[in-house]
Amino acid sequence: MWTESRNGKKLAPTDYKYRSATVDLASGKVTLEERTCQDMEDFLGGIGRIFKVLSRYDVPDPYAPPAPLVMELGCFTGSSVMTGLRTFFGGYSPLKSTRKGAPSAMWSAGSDKFGVKTACAGLDEIIFLGRSAKPVTLLIQSAALGGPPKLSLADASHLLGKDSHEKIMALRDQYEDAHFAVIAQTGENWKTNRMAAIALSTDNQLRSGDCKPRFCGRGGFGGVMGSKNLIAIVSQAPDDKSGVSAVVKEANQVIARGAGSKNYRDAYKGEGGGGTWRNIAGLHPLGCLPEKNFWAPGNTDAVPLYRSSFEKPYVVKDESCFKCGIACHKNIYDRPEGETAEGRKAKKGKFRVKFDYEPLDLLTANCGVYGAEESLELVELGDRLGYDAISLGATFSYAMEWNERHPEKPVLGGIRFGDARKMMELMRECALGRCPELGQGTMRLAQQCGDLSFAMQGKGLEYPAYLPETNPGYPWALAGGHMSMRTFLLLILDGQKTDIDYWEKAVMNGIYYTRDDLIGTCKFAGVPDKNVVDSINDSYGLSATDEDVKGAVRRTYLRGRLLEKKVGYTDEEYDIPAQVYEKKNPNVKMPSFITREFMAELKRRVERNWDELTKKEGVKIPA
Repeated sequence: MWTESRNGKKLAPTDYKYRSATVDLASGKVTLEERTCQDMEDFLGGIGRIFKVLSRYDVPDPYAPPAPLVMELGCFTGSSVMTGLRTFFGGYSPLKSTRKGAPSAMWSAGSDKFGVKTACAGLDEIIFLGRSAKPVTLLIQSAALGGPPKLSLADASHLLGKDSHEKIMALRDQYEDAHFAVIAQTGENWKTNRMAAIALSTDNQLRSGDCKPRFCGRGGFGGVMGSKNLIAIVSQAPDDKSGVSAVVKEANQVIARGAGSKNYRDAYKGEGGGGTWRNIAGLHPLGCLPEKNFWAPGNTDAVPLYRSSFEKPYVVKDESCFKCGIACHKNIYDRPEGETAEGRKAKKGKFRVKFDYEPLDLLTANCGVYGAEESLELVELGDRLGYDAISLGATFSYAMEWNERHPEKPVLGGIRFGDARKMMELMRECALGRCPELGQGTMRLAQQCGDLSFAMQGKGLEYPAYLPETNPGYPWALAGGHMSMRTFLLLILDGQKTDIDYWEKAVMNGIYYTRDDLIGTCKFAGVPDKNVVDSINDSYGLSATDEDVKGAVRRTYLRGRLLEKKVGYTDEEYDIPAQVYEKKNPNVKMPSFITREFMAELKRRVERNWDELTKKEGVKIPA
């Protein structure tokens, strides 16, 4: 973004412009426009603009050529603010939909240097429309920092059939000083895969040659990209090497070593908690670790998946996204023969995979798999084939439980808990378009089977690795229960509160967790509101307030909610799985408080509050 104002006074968001490209893949025509920010949502960017764009489209089929795929950056993406790296893809999801099949609007986010390169090229937004007759790559190129960029389409047939890492490596060899967004085989075979992700290249990946991409995973937008015959996006521009202001430097110090990022750092960095992997050892003793389709068995089977169990047989290194001091990545390497040191002091062998909590738990313990080598292989295969690991793991576990309950009517070849080899076989088949039963996701598989009661999904999107009996806020998440509604883990971390007033407030406040999905910073940074506002004002010459930012977040949520209502979600679909009401797990060491009556009252209050707030804020979308 930039401004042409030269009046020397404090600027307003509407003094800024952003550059938007519309790419018609059917004709190959690219239209580049300079648009004036109409409000704070336009200025902050990310999902603030995504939902405004999507409100202009009616989409009965997310794969149809007229359906938009929107790419956005936030106001901090590519800036000197640490973790300002995020790229957002949004559209009408092939996975998140009503039970009648109407697709719903959502987004997915990914980090590292692809977004930075796109910002350096001077591009803030892309709207992809149509379907190319042949596989293509979009090239975003600028010889000058800040653009204007040149956009063109190039043949991508040589990339077909390669996995996510292979595509990125091929593009690295072809385009110097560039970063990439690609789909894998799951996205190429979009007709039978609703859970395909978009992989983003990382600085570490391009330097090391190891398979270390980041993913815009949720919602199946890799399939939407594939349906347009768009195989890759290349962003090529010089880096921004300007200095860091004192205000932003202070924010970066808080991000790197402050309380907000503590849980994601390793212990040697300000007594960090060890990253998302810590949740395995933290939740398992409480009976809150999803195992065997979100049903904790109350035994010690999951102990081999603790990080401490991997430290001696392997080498675990904390590594980072581009210019990030948190280093939340926990990358696993083979241990060289004779190496006795651990962690950052150890020499490393062959790279294996990066463990994050969600892919690790949902593809292993949640599917009854506990072996170290099998865990490494499953997570790596999911990355290479371009799956959303959350949706994949929850779909597998539903099938496994169904087969236990109904051995006479098996699905997915009769797969059972613990069968990692069968999982990998089906993953490969599904990626090639030969297992639509898996690729359809949990809700549709449960509808096929005729039993949604133990399908761990909400509004068509699979749950992250937090038990629904501990989180009554799941129904109001717009884009996944742990990234768009901050009610997960509250029962455990905030005094085990079970009263309706507490949870009403928790849901209403949970939407502000999406602030980072506008501005482009990482949620793991935990940037305090003051540092966000100070950095906006320092970087852009505004006099914005915390309420200005919160107001934009609030209106964005309300706009997304209206888009959900527009496609026809029913009251019944704003709920959690019936199993929570019908069957208490005695191994969960948390209060059991979510009854049908509790949820009905919570729903009544929350929906009333959203309706009143929508009217007060004046948020509307086209009919």
